[in-house]
Amino acid sequence: MKAGIIDSQSRNEFWENSLGDSFECVIAADISKLSDCDIIIVSGEYCGSSICTVIENIRSSGRFGKIPAAAFMNESNCEEQEMLLTAGFDDIICQPVCGKLLLRRAKALSLIHSCEENVTTLESLMEEKDGNEGAYCVQSVDFTNIFRFVLRVIERTGKAAQILVLTLSSDGRQSTFSQKSVMETLSEAVRLCLRRGDMSSVCGKDKVLVLLLGADDEGGHLVASRIVSSFYSECTDDSYELSYDIRNVKATE
Repeated sequence: MKAGIIDSQSRNEFWENSLGDSFECVIAADISKLSDCDIIIVSGEYCGSSICTVIENIRSSGRFGKIPAAAFMNESNCEEQEMLLTAGFDDIICQPVCGKLLLRRAKALSLIHSCEENVTTLESLMEEKDGNEGAYCVQSVDFTNIFRFVLRVIERTGKAAQILVLTLSSDGRQSTFSQKSVMETLSEAVRLCLRRGDMSSVCGKDKVLVLLLGADDEGGHLVASRIVSSFYSECTDDSYELSYDIRNVKATE
């Protein structure tokens, strides 16, 4: 997911450290310089008294009008919070706030409009198409839920499956940007090396989970070896090491 943040470029490290595990952070001075994103966070310290004008511009924008947005404030009383919500913000995040809580609030923000906008009908389902190549890439929480469903399918049909965990390790001296770049290389290698019926998910800063449907132990190791080979052919930083663990997925007793 991508977080569009209206703030000073000097705050890039703060946002990367706080949200970088789950969001690609894009810092911009105003919405005219903001690319497409899943959430928007507006710094009250950066925007000052014009923060209400900023959210009004966001809500009147064709591209960002329905994107969930939060005000990030140094401090805020009840009267100001009422004003910010009335102006169009979906949430107000007040400092001080630890990175873990800020990440949780950002994830919650990304879900605010999903129930309202994703109304499913039979017609819309029948029109769904997936033209992407390679594995199906999902968020970690979705991976867990789909995995539970696959367990039921395996129990019912007797089909085989393998779960593959790919782990990156390094000496710990790499920058956040370097870690993120290498994980993107690994994630893309995984996506392109797998079949359309397989599923993958990036988990944290150093792991990718892969579900291989219809694969036995031998087939699983072949896939894992192919991913490792593809990763090393694309990764230019030899300070990273990629390892994997693979297990047979068994139906619950």
